[in-house]
Amino acid sequence: MTFSQNICIMNCNRPYEIFAMSSPQFITKKKYSVTLDFDVYEDFNPYEIEWKKLFQIEGQEQLDVNIKNLDIDIDNEYEKNIDL
Repeated sequence: MTFSQNICIMNCNRPYEIFAMSSPQFITKKKYSVTLDFDVYEDFNPYEIEWKKLFQIEGQEQLDVNIKNLDIDIDNEYEKNIDL
């Protein structure tokens, strides 16, 4: 086990990082896009969710969150079609 892996084992609060490391010398980041469509009651508020905390995004990692109310977008599209 290398020095880099020893540090991760002792200091990582995310144990899966130990296995995700392909090579201790060349740690690379990957970029993903995930779409979640919620069909929920009115009391759900996605703006109150701490997304970085939920997905444990830390350090040099980055998370961009784009929240879209699909009900509003559908209504706007419907209105645009009527105006044509």
